[in-house]
Amino acid sequence: IFGVLTTLNKEQALERAGGIHGHKGIEAADAALQMAVLMSEAKSSLDDHKSLM
Repeated sequence: IFGVLTTLNKEQALERAGGIHGHKGIEAADAALQMAVLMSEAKSSLDDHKSLM
């Protein structure tokens, strides 16, 4: 997850940090947490499958 903002000016940066476009930092953090949960669930499922063999 690459959460770097490229903005042309301070106003754009402020808008993306909670303005009409939403808070992109929070969105990136949320995506990272969702991926961590999915990876954990996938590993657990794989471990369960291996134990049946």
